[in-house]
Amino acid sequence: MRRSQRLSSISMRTGISNIMTALLLCLPLLCGRAEAQQPDVEEYRRSSLYSLLIAHPEFRYGEEISQVFHTIPIPEKFNDHNLNRRVLNSLVYNKKGKDEPLYISNFLDKNAIARRLVAKWYNRDKATGAFDMSLISERGYYDASFGDVQASMATIRGLAQLADAGEELVQNTFVLVNDIYYVDKEVQAQKWSFALDVLGAVADGIMGTETGLRDVASIVKDIEGFRVVVVSHLYRLNFSEDVMWEFYEKYYFDKENIDPDRRTQFDALTGLFKLEYVDSQVVSSGKTSIKGVNTDTPDQMIRKVCTRAIDKSIVELQRANEIFRVKMPLYTTTPAITAKIGMKEGVTESSRYEVLLPKEDEDGRTKYERQGIIRPIKGKVWDNRYMSVEELAENATLDVTTFEVVSGCKNIAPGMLIREIF
Repeated sequence: MRRSQRLSSISMRTGISNIMTALLLCLPLLCGRAEAQQPDVEEYRRSSLYSLLIAHPEFRYGEEISQVFHTIPIPEKFNDHNLNRRVLNSLVYNKKGKDEPLYISNFLDKNAIARRLVAKWYNRDKATGAFDMSLISERGYYDASFGDVQASMATIRGLAQLADAGEELVQNTFVLVNDIYYVDKEVQAQKWSFALDVLGAVADGIMGTETGLRDVASIVKDIEGFRVVVVSHLYRLNFSEDVMWEFYEKYYFDKENIDPDRRTQFDALTGLFKLEYVDSQVVSSGKTSIKGVNTDTPDQMIRKVCTRAIDKSIVELQRANEIFRVKMPLYTTTPAITAKIGMKEGVTESSRYEVLLPKEDEDGRTKYERQGIIRPIKGKVWDNRYMSVEELAENATLDVTTFEVVSGCKNIAPGMLIREIF
């Protein structure tokens, strides 16, 4: 539906006067092009992530991997949008790996995960079914007046903000399903065959020559050889403008306007909200140093390996899929250009980043205008991988990565966003 048609429809359903309707239809002319206020360094709109694990208790260290997975935090560059359930039952192992994304999609649909993600965004009350805008306001840095949807739908600025929040926040919600296998010498070829079945990839240069662990009793002795393979499947919440307006018009109500019928209809929804498959990637954890690990608690090494492998998988998914790439703020611009990102985010000395200034277009939507390009300075890439400080890794104590200008950047300032160029 075109924007003018949408605004006209909304005005009729919410009792907006004919005068207000005319004003809304003239929105592009009235608003003009306005520049957004420069955000604070810590105030920027992150994508949101729900991370799950496919458990394999039948495999060696499957139970231990499941246990440590619950302790692995969502990376700081994402909003934590986890639901209660974090672990899925494993596939029957003799299934073909190419069936795995279909199996996961069926699970997500059957358990109404997309609808539950939307309910979490709108802070749905379990007792009454009522929604509110508190989480969206908090994550989008909207003012208090934004919280009343009915009022927002009756104002020019409010409508623009509702659409902006849907596009910038809710639409950028991702589900990452991780299939993690301990690399055992005895069965590693079988597991890699399974992983590569999923992706149709080639294992050259990935598998290495790991010796594997001999038995459970020898974990402390052989823990430095602990490695995993991660097959990650990425999905994105479809919260298009049409989906968003249908949600507001048919299902949304707040605590001041309790509506049992709308509550029942929302609970029964099966087709409006969908998770769309984006991509899959397979990575190996590679060799992880035992430095900084307490060998009396082997789970510490398992967590270190799994955390780094998942971070690595996220980097690969971002490199392959533009919609999954995140924007991060500049921390300082004088006397040096710095940002609080590093090796965990895949930063290398050959990386390149565009510097973006958020602006509002004529419809009040947030857009990003490139100001220039920067690159990390050799020797000044922060090693912020999990437990890098404990293992005394080089550059683990830097706290930031320092950049130099490649082009442009005449008027950059702290809080402007950067995004990697591939």
